[in-house]
Amino acid sequence: MLKDSGRWTMIGATVGGGLFLALSVYRSIASGGPSVSHLNPIGVMTVIGATVGALVGPMMGAIAARRRSLRNETTREST
Repeated sequence: MLKDSGRWTMIGATVGGGLFLALSVYRSIASGGPSVSHLNPIGVMTVIGATVGALVGPMMGAIAARRRSLRNETTREST
């Protein structure tokens, strides 16, 4: 289980960090273009996104595994 939890942690951190990075860069460009003064907020938002993603990732992995096992049980019962 630790292996799956670690995998989902990495997936969550990557997705969360990437999403917050993309949104931060977009807001930076929309507010006047990327400059050195925007690097700190972009970095902070990326770290926040990676942290939230790492915390939520294992929970989403457990939900996906539970749905997958329920789907497999339903398929076995119908055949």
